[in-house]
This record gives sequence, structure tokens and C-alpha cells, in this order.
Amino acid sequence: MSTPSAEDLVLDYLSRLEAAASHLPPERRVELVEEIRSHIDAARESGEARDPAAVRNLLDRLGSPEEIAAAAAPDRRRGEVRPGLLHEYATVATLLLGSILLPVIGWLCGVALLWTSRQWTTREKLLGTLVVPGGPGGVWLASALPTQNCSESSGGSPSGPETITRACSGFAFPPLVGIPLAIVTLVASFVVPAVLLSRARKRAGRTPRLDTSGASAPS
Repeated sequence: MSTPSAEDLVLDYLSRLEAAASHLPPERRVELVEEIRSHIDAARESGEARDPAAVRNLLDRLGSPEEIAAAAAPDRRRGEVRPGLLHEYATVATLLLGSILLPVIGWLCGVALLWTSRQWTTREKLLGTLVVPGGPGGVWLASALPTQNCSESSGGSPSGPETITRACSGFAFPPLVGIPLAIVTLVASFVVPAVLLSRARKRAGRTPRLDTSGASAPS
């Protein structure tokens, strides 16, 4: 008998999870399977599980599909802040408040926390890093910096009309473009961290945390 591949192990695990979650509403069952799949993909993308043996360890730390399905029952307490989310709350707070209180440096600290979290996928980390670099504080700082300097000079012949010459250096968007762009950028700098926190809460609240101790965190 051939040894199952890493992908076969993941597919078998997800199939068992779907069967174990048959008591859940269809939408919740699909959501649960997708959350677990995303959790596994994030761990594999980080290089934690590259071969079948490592994947087995990863799945063991997650716990059995039956345990996960039972933990997702409708009567489970919701809205609690788990210890596993403290890192993520600190990340979002630093991306927002840190960038305002200490522009650039505060936001960079938030990015460092973002990339050391296990609750977000690589795509989500790139989203938090590349969409509005600098955060709200960076947007405010950029808007406060001069982008264009203009000067006027008058001239002309004594017998002719006076002419005024306007010379500008630098670049600035026209008001009709610059103002909406600044508003969209500022809103995005708040929306992206909110989306990241929402996804982290769903994963931490409905799936066991991955750790390196070889045991799964209690649900």
C-alpha cells in the first residue's frame, strides 16, 4: 500500500470534518470546513508542513474532526476574547493607534506583529502591509507634507500690459482627484485592519490554535 501524500491527508481530514459536522446547518458546516482549510493552508504556506509526516503532526495538533465539529455547536459561547487573540488585537491596535501616535515607526511595529501571527494567511499579511503603507498616521503625515511649490512673477514692457508668470515645482493632484483619493485612502487604512481582526476572530473562535508544543489548545 502506497503512503498517502500530504494533499491526500488534508483531503481525508476535511472529509471527516464535513461528515462530523453534519449536525450543523449547511451554511455553518461549509464555513467551518473552509475555516479549517484556510488554517491548514496558512500553516503549510509558512513552511510548517511540507511533507506527509509534518502534515500528520499539523492535523494532530488541530485535534480530531469530531472535536472541532462538537466545538462549533450553536450553544458554544461567543464573543469571548481568547488568549490566542491578544497578539492579533495588539497588532491591529498598533497598526492604527501606533501609526497615529508615532507615525511610520508605530506602523512598522504593527507590521512586525502582523507577520509573526499565525492567525492570518500570507495574502492577508500582504494586504495589511501593502494597502495604505503607514496606516492612518502615514496618511495624515503625507497630507501635511508640501507636494508642490508655486511662485508668481510680474513683468512686461513699460508701454505694454503687465504680465504675470506662475511657475510651480513638484507634483500635486487636482482637488477633484486629490480630495476623494485622500478620503478613500484614509478609510482604507481603517477598514483593512478591521477586516484582518474579523478574520482572526473567526479562526480563533472556531478553530484550535496551532502551537509548537505538540498539543491542541482547548476549545
